[in-house]
Amino acid sequence: MKKKTLLLLASLILTAFTANAQLGDILNKAAKKAAQKATEKITDKAVDAAAKSLESKLEQNKKQTPADENANEQPTSISLLLTTQMPELPTAEQYTKYKEAELNEQTLKMIVSPVASFQSNILSLSMKILSLTDSTELTEAAYRQAEMSTGLSREELDHLATLPDDQQQAYLQAHYKEGTAQAALIQQATEASEYLKPIQPLIDQWESFNSRIDDLYNTTDEQCKQIYHRYAQQLNKASDKERNKILIKYYSEIAPIMRNTVLQALQIRLSEQMPVAEQIEQHLSPIRAEHPDLFTLTLNYPRNTATLFLAEPTHMLDIPQYPD
Repeated sequence: MKKKTLLLLASLILTAFTANAQLGDILNKAAKKAAQKATEKITDKAVDAAAKSLESKLEQNKKQTPADENANEQPTSISLLLTTQMPELPTAEQYTKYKEAELNEQTLKMIVSPVASFQSNILSLSMKILSLTDSTELTEAAYRQAEMSTGLSREELDHLATLPDDQQQAYLQAHYKEGTAQAALIQQATEASEYLKPIQPLIDQWESFNSRIDDLYNTTDEQCKQIYHRYAQQLNKASDKERNKILIKYYSEIAPIMRNTVLQALQIRLSEQMPVAEQIEQHLSPIRAEHPDLFTLTLNYPRNTATLFLAEPTHMLDIPQYPD
Protein backbone atom coordinates (compact mmCIF):
# COMPACT_ATOMS: atom_id res chain seq x y z
CA MET A 1 0.00 0.00 0.00
CA LYS A 2 1.43 3.36 -1.02
CA LYS A 3 1.17 6.40 1.20
CA LYS A 4 0.42 8.67 -1.73
CA THR A 5 -2.59 6.52 -2.61
CA LEU A 6 -4.01 7.26 0.84
CA LEU A 7 -3.29 10.95 0.43
CA LEU A 8 -4.87 11.01 -3.01
CA LEU A 9 -8.01 9.27 -1.78
CA ALA A 10 -8.31 11.65 1.15
CA SER A 11 -7.87 14.67 -1.10
CA LEU A 12 -10.41 13.41 -3.63
CA ILE A 13 -12.88 12.79 -0.83
CA LEU A 14 -12.26 16.33 0.37
CA THR A 15 -12.82 17.75 -3.12
CA ALA A 16 -16.00 15.76 -3.54
CA PHE A 17 -17.63 17.30 -0.47
CA THR A 18 -17.50 20.75 -1.97
CA ALA A 19 -18.94 19.52 -5.26
CA ASN A 20 -22.38 19.26 -3.69
CA ALA A 21 -24.29 22.52 -3.36
CA GLN A 22 -26.82 21.20 -0.85
CA LEU A 23 -24.09 20.66 1.75
CA GLY A 24 -22.41 23.96 0.93
CA ASP A 25 -19.93 25.76 3.15
CA ILE A 26 -20.85 23.75 6.25
CA LEU A 27 -19.70 20.47 4.81
CA ASN A 28 -16.77 22.21 3.17
CA LYS A 29 -15.52 23.44 6.56
CA ALA A 30 -16.04 20.09 8.23
CA ALA A 31 -14.35 18.19 5.43
CA LYS A 32 -11.37 20.53 5.38
CA LYS A 33 -10.95 20.09 9.13
CA ALA A 34 -11.02 16.32 8.81
CA ALA A 35 -8.63 16.02 5.89
CA GLN A 36 -6.29 18.99 6.31
CA LYS A 37 -3.60 16.88 7.99
CA ALA A 38 -3.83 14.15 5.39
CA THR A 39 -3.69 15.99 2.09
CA GLU A 40 -1.58 18.68 0.50
CA LYS A 41 -2.20 18.14 -3.20
CA ILE A 42 -5.60 19.75 -3.67
CA THR A 43 -5.35 23.50 -3.13
CA ASP A 44 -7.88 25.64 -1.30
CA LYS A 45 -8.46 27.55 -4.52
CA ALA A 46 -9.61 24.46 -6.33
CA VAL A 47 -11.83 23.44 -3.43
CA ASP A 48 -13.35 26.86 -2.89
CA ALA A 49 -13.86 27.47 -6.59
CA ALA A 50 -15.86 24.26 -6.89
CA ALA A 51 -18.02 25.11 -3.88
CA LYS A 52 -18.72 28.69 -4.92
CA SER A 53 -19.40 27.73 -8.53
CA LEU A 54 -21.99 25.13 -7.63
CA GLU A 55 -23.68 27.01 -4.81
CA SER A 56 -24.19 30.19 -6.82
CA LYS A 57 -26.04 28.30 -9.55
CA LEU A 58 -28.12 25.95 -7.41
CA GLU A 59 -31.36 27.94 -7.44
CA GLN A 60 -31.14 28.56 -11.17
CA ASN A 61 -30.64 24.86 -11.75
CA LYS A 62 -33.69 23.99 -9.62
CA LYS A 63 -35.93 26.34 -11.62
CA GLN A 64 -34.93 24.88 -14.98
CA THR A 65 -37.88 23.07 -16.59
CA PRO A 66 -37.70 19.76 -18.46
CA ALA A 67 -38.61 21.61 -21.65
CA ASP A 68 -35.64 23.92 -21.19
CA GLU A 69 -33.35 20.96 -20.69
CA ASN A 70 -34.62 19.16 -23.80
CA ALA A 71 -34.27 22.29 -25.88
CA ASN A 72 -30.59 22.50 -25.05
CA GLU A 73 -29.28 18.94 -24.92
CA GLN A 74 -25.85 18.73 -23.35
CA PRO A 75 -22.96 16.35 -24.03
CA THR A 76 -22.85 13.42 -21.64
CA SER A 77 -19.05 13.33 -21.49
CA ILE A 78 -17.27 15.69 -19.12
CA SER A 79 -14.30 16.04 -21.45
CA LEU A 80 -16.57 16.80 -24.41
CA LEU A 81 -18.46 19.34 -22.34
CA LEU A 82 -15.22 21.11 -21.42
CA THR A 83 -13.90 20.94 -24.97
CA THR A 84 -17.02 22.37 -26.60
CA GLN A 85 -18.26 24.83 -23.97
CA MET A 86 -15.22 26.17 -22.12
CA PRO A 87 -15.25 29.96 -22.74
CA GLU A 88 -12.15 31.66 -24.04
CA LEU A 89 -9.85 32.95 -21.33
CA PRO A 90 -9.93 36.78 -21.19
CA THR A 91 -6.85 38.61 -22.38
CA ALA A 92 -4.19 39.95 -20.03
CA GLU A 93 -5.38 43.48 -20.82
CA GLN A 94 -8.98 42.58 -19.94
CA TYR A 95 -7.87 41.09 -16.64
CA THR A 96 -5.83 44.20 -15.91
CA LYS A 97 -8.80 46.49 -16.50
CA TYR A 98 -10.97 44.26 -14.34
CA LYS A 99 -8.49 44.33 -11.46
CA GLU A 100 -8.18 48.10 -11.81
CA ALA A 101 -11.95 48.46 -11.52
CA GLU A 102 -11.95 46.09 -8.54
CA LEU A 103 -9.23 47.98 -6.68
CA ASN A 104 -10.96 51.30 -7.30
CA GLU A 105 -14.39 49.87 -6.39
CA GLN A 106 -15.86 50.64 -9.81
CA THR A 107 -18.68 48.13 -9.66
CA LEU A 108 -20.28 48.94 -13.01
CA LYS A 109 -17.01 48.47 -14.88
CA MET A 110 -16.55 45.14 -13.16
CA ILE A 111 -20.05 43.97 -14.11
CA VAL A 112 -19.65 44.77 -17.80
CA SER A 113 -16.12 43.37 -17.96
CA PRO A 114 -15.43 40.30 -20.15
CA VAL A 115 -13.87 38.81 -17.02
CA ALA A 116 -17.23 38.91 -15.21
CA SER A 117 -18.91 37.26 -18.19
CA PHE A 118 -16.21 34.61 -18.27
CA GLN A 119 -16.65 33.84 -14.59
CA SER A 120 -20.41 33.54 -15.04
CA ASN A 121 -19.91 31.08 -17.89
CA ILE A 122 -17.53 29.04 -15.74
CA LEU A 123 -20.18 28.81 -13.03
CA SER A 124 -22.72 27.64 -15.56
CA LEU A 125 -20.33 25.04 -16.94
CA SER A 126 -19.67 23.76 -13.42
CA MET A 127 -23.38 23.16 -12.91
CA LYS A 128 -23.66 21.34 -16.23
CA ILE A 129 -20.88 19.00 -15.15
CA LEU A 130 -22.60 18.32 -11.85
CA SER A 131 -25.87 17.64 -13.68
CA LEU A 132 -24.25 14.67 -15.45
CA THR A 133 -24.60 12.82 -12.14
CA ASP A 134 -27.91 12.24 -10.40
CA SER A 135 -28.05 14.95 -7.73
CA THR A 136 -29.93 12.80 -5.20
CA GLU A 137 -27.37 10.02 -5.44
CA LEU A 138 -24.53 12.51 -5.18
CA THR A 139 -26.09 14.11 -2.11
CA GLU A 140 -26.48 10.76 -0.37
CA ALA A 141 -22.91 9.81 -1.29
CA ALA A 142 -21.57 13.07 0.07
CA TYR A 143 -23.54 12.70 3.29
CA ARG A 144 -22.21 9.17 3.84
CA GLN A 145 -18.67 10.37 3.31
CA ALA A 146 -19.24 13.38 5.57
CA GLU A 147 -20.57 11.30 8.43
CA MET A 148 -17.59 8.99 8.21
CA SER A 149 -14.87 11.58 7.74
CA THR A 150 -16.04 14.15 10.30
CA GLY A 151 -17.37 11.89 13.03
CA LEU A 152 -20.57 13.96 13.01
CA SER A 153 -24.00 12.44 12.51
CA ARG A 154 -26.30 13.60 9.74
CA GLU A 155 -28.46 15.29 12.38
CA GLU A 156 -25.41 17.16 13.70
CA LEU A 157 -24.42 18.24 10.19
CA ASP A 158 -27.95 19.46 9.48
CA HIS A 159 -28.05 21.32 12.80
CA LEU A 160 -24.70 22.90 12.00
CA ALA A 161 -26.20 24.27 8.80
CA THR A 162 -28.87 26.17 10.77
CA LEU A 163 -26.37 28.06 12.93
CA PRO A 164 -25.07 31.57 12.17
CA ASP A 165 -21.56 31.67 10.74
CA ASP A 166 -20.07 32.98 13.98
CA GLN A 167 -21.42 29.96 15.89
CA GLN A 168 -20.44 27.25 13.45
CA GLN A 169 -16.77 27.13 14.42
CA ALA A 170 -17.64 26.86 18.10
CA TYR A 171 -20.07 24.04 17.37
CA LEU A 172 -17.44 22.18 15.34
CA GLN A 173 -14.90 22.53 18.12
CA ALA A 174 -17.40 21.19 20.65
CA HIS A 175 -18.73 18.29 18.58
CA TYR A 176 -16.05 17.44 16.03
CA LYS A 177 -14.70 13.97 16.75
CA GLU A 178 -11.16 14.30 15.46
CA GLY A 179 -9.98 10.81 16.39
CA THR A 180 -13.05 9.15 14.91
CA ALA A 181 -12.86 11.23 11.75
CA GLN A 182 -9.18 10.66 11.05
CA ALA A 183 -9.40 6.95 11.86
CA ALA A 184 -12.36 6.57 9.51
CA LEU A 185 -10.57 8.39 6.70
CA ILE A 186 -7.47 6.25 7.04
CA GLN A 187 -9.50 3.04 7.33
CA GLN A 188 -11.54 3.85 4.25
CA ALA A 189 -8.48 4.87 2.26
CA THR A 190 -6.63 1.72 3.34
CA GLU A 191 -9.45 -0.56 2.21
CA ALA A 192 -9.97 1.35 -1.01
CA SER A 193 -6.27 1.24 -1.87
CA GLU A 194 -6.42 -2.55 -2.11
CA TYR A 195 -8.93 -2.28 -4.94
CA LEU A 196 -6.88 0.43 -6.61
CA LYS A 197 -3.63 -1.53 -6.76
CA PRO A 198 -4.22 -2.73 -10.36
CA ILE A 199 -4.65 0.85 -11.55
CA GLN A 200 -1.93 2.35 -9.38
CA PRO A 201 0.23 3.21 -12.43
CA LEU A 202 -2.67 5.21 -13.88
CA ILE A 203 -3.20 6.97 -10.56
CA ASP A 204 0.50 7.80 -10.40
CA GLN A 205 0.32 9.17 -13.91
CA TRP A 206 -2.76 11.26 -13.05
CA GLU A 207 -0.99 12.64 -10.00
CA SER A 208 2.13 13.48 -12.00
CA PHE A 209 0.16 16.08 -13.97
CA ASN A 210 -0.63 17.90 -10.71
CA SER A 211 3.08 18.03 -9.97
CA ARG A 212 3.86 19.36 -13.45
CA ILE A 213 1.29 22.11 -13.05
CA ASP A 214 2.58 22.95 -9.58
CA ASP A 215 6.04 23.34 -11.08
CA LEU A 216 4.67 25.70 -13.73
CA TYR A 217 3.10 27.93 -11.11
CA ASN A 218 6.21 27.84 -8.94
CA THR A 219 8.29 29.04 -11.88
CA THR A 220 5.76 31.76 -12.63
CA ASP A 221 5.73 32.78 -8.99
CA GLU A 222 9.48 33.29 -9.06
CA GLN A 223 9.15 35.49 -12.16
CA CYS A 224 6.41 37.55 -10.53
CA LYS A 225 8.48 37.93 -7.39
CA GLN A 226 11.40 39.38 -9.33
CA ILE A 227 9.11 41.90 -11.03
CA TYR A 228 7.38 42.76 -7.75
CA HIS A 229 10.67 43.72 -6.12
CA ARG A 230 11.07 46.45 -8.75
CA TYR A 231 7.85 48.01 -7.46
CA ALA A 232 8.16 47.12 -3.78
CA GLN A 233 9.73 50.39 -2.62
CA GLN A 234 7.12 52.49 -4.44
CA LEU A 235 4.30 50.36 -3.05
CA ASN A 236 5.59 50.69 0.50
CA LYS A 237 5.62 54.49 0.27
CA ALA A 238 2.33 54.96 -1.58
CA SER A 239 -1.20 54.76 -0.19
CA ASP A 240 -4.79 54.52 -1.41
CA LYS A 241 -5.31 55.45 -5.08
CA GLU A 242 -1.64 56.06 -5.75
CA ARG A 243 -0.79 52.62 -4.46
CA ASN A 244 -3.53 51.12 -6.63
CA LYS A 245 -2.00 52.74 -9.70
CA ILE A 246 1.38 51.21 -8.94
CA LEU A 247 -0.18 47.85 -8.13
CA ILE A 248 -2.02 47.80 -11.46
CA LYS A 249 1.14 48.78 -13.32
CA TYR A 250 2.87 45.81 -11.68
CA TYR A 251 -0.08 43.51 -12.44
CA SER A 252 -0.16 44.61 -16.08
CA GLU A 253 3.42 43.41 -16.38
CA ILE A 254 2.86 40.00 -14.82
CA ALA A 255 -0.63 39.31 -16.23
CA PRO A 256 0.65 38.00 -19.60
CA ILE A 257 3.06 35.68 -17.78
CA MET A 258 0.34 34.40 -15.45
CA ARG A 259 -2.14 33.98 -18.29
CA ASN A 260 0.33 31.94 -20.33
CA THR A 261 0.83 29.62 -17.36
CA VAL A 262 -2.92 29.23 -16.87
CA LEU A 263 -3.29 28.33 -20.55
CA GLN A 264 -0.56 25.70 -20.22
CA ALA A 265 -2.24 24.28 -17.13
CA LEU A 266 -5.61 24.13 -18.90
CA GLN A 267 -4.02 22.33 -21.83
CA ILE A 268 -2.38 19.75 -19.57
CA ARG A 269 -5.58 19.15 -17.61
CA LEU A 270 -7.77 18.66 -20.66
CA SER A 271 -5.54 16.98 -23.23
CA GLU A 272 -3.30 14.90 -20.96
CA GLN A 273 -4.77 14.46 -17.49
CA MET A 274 -8.42 14.01 -18.50
CA PRO A 275 -7.77 10.98 -20.78
CA VAL A 276 -5.98 9.28 -17.88
CA ALA A 277 -8.85 10.20 -15.55
CA GLU A 278 -11.28 8.58 -17.99
CA GLN A 279 -9.19 5.40 -18.06
CA ILE A 280 -9.25 5.29 -14.25
CA GLU A 281 -13.01 5.77 -14.27
CA GLN A 282 -13.45 2.84 -16.65
CA HIS A 283 -11.76 0.60 -14.09
CA LEU A 284 -13.34 2.27 -11.07
CA SER A 285 -16.95 2.30 -12.23
CA PRO A 286 -17.64 -1.44 -11.78
CA ILE A 287 -15.76 -1.47 -8.46
CA ARG A 288 -17.87 1.45 -7.25
CA ALA A 289 -21.04 -0.38 -8.21
CA GLU A 290 -19.94 -3.39 -6.16
CA HIS A 291 -18.72 -1.38 -3.16
CA PRO A 292 -20.91 1.77 -3.00
CA ASP A 293 -19.96 2.62 0.59
CA LEU A 294 -16.27 2.36 -0.15
CA PHE A 295 -16.27 4.03 -3.56
CA THR A 296 -19.17 6.44 -3.75
CA LEU A 297 -20.13 8.62 -6.68
CA THR A 298 -18.02 11.35 -5.12
CA LEU A 299 -14.81 9.54 -6.07
CA ASN A 300 -14.82 10.36 -9.75
CA TYR A 301 -11.53 11.22 -11.43
CA PRO A 302 -12.99 12.92 -14.54
CA ARG A 303 -15.21 15.15 -12.39
CA ASN A 304 -12.36 16.03 -10.05
CA THR A 305 -10.10 16.74 -13.01
CA ALA A 306 -12.80 19.06 -14.34
CA THR A 307 -12.97 20.79 -10.95
CA LEU A 308 -9.24 21.46 -11.10
CA PHE A 309 -9.50 22.52 -14.74
CA LEU A 310 -12.22 25.08 -14.04
CA ALA A 311 -10.28 26.41 -11.04
CA GLU A 312 -7.15 27.26 -13.04
CA PRO A 313 -8.37 30.70 -14.20
CA THR A 314 -8.79 31.79 -10.58
CA HIS A 315 -5.03 32.29 -10.50
CA MET A 316 -5.62 35.40 -12.61
CA LEU A 317 -7.81 36.96 -9.91
CA ASP A 318 -4.92 37.39 -7.49
CA ILE A 319 -2.25 40.05 -7.53
CA PRO A 320 0.69 38.24 -5.94
CA GLN A 321 2.62 40.34 -3.48
CA TYR A 322 5.82 39.50 -1.65
CA PRO A 323 6.34 41.69 1.42
CA ASP A 324 9.88 41.66 2.81
